[in-house]
Amino acid sequence: MLEVPYSTSYNPSAPVLSLTLRLPGDNNTVGPVPAIVDTGADATLIPVAYLRRLGAPIWDEAYLRSQWGERRRIYTYLLDICIDTLSLPGIVVVGDDQGQEIILGRTALNKLILLLDGPQTTLHILSQIPHHLE
Repeated sequence: MLEVPYSTSYNPSAPVLSLTLRLPGDNNTVGPVPAIVDTGADATLIPVAYLRRLGAPIWDEAYLRSQWGERRRIYTYLLDICIDTLSLPGIVVVGDDQGQEIILGRTALNKLILLLDGPQTTLHILSQIPHHLE
């Protein structure tokens, strides 16, 4: 189990994890970098600057609709995401050309068993779903 205190850099404080990013099958990494845990986000968003540093090739093209209904074309990429000793291989992420923060959405979070303990301002990663059960 991994316990991480919420970040007080946000008001109210928020669950933030430290990630290391890499291309599948590659040893070149970016990180550790902070990521906001957002259970309401469908996708995981990674600033394009990080993707460029990794030399990540475009995986696919799609459209994304924001919470305000705005629709725009986006590019997706395939990354391995590491959180402490946990490795989440082959996560499809969205390249964010406007934001500066990583948003860790359900494409990654659905591979973890989490407890967001708001009163104690602590995020608990209880375990990782075994790859054969995904």
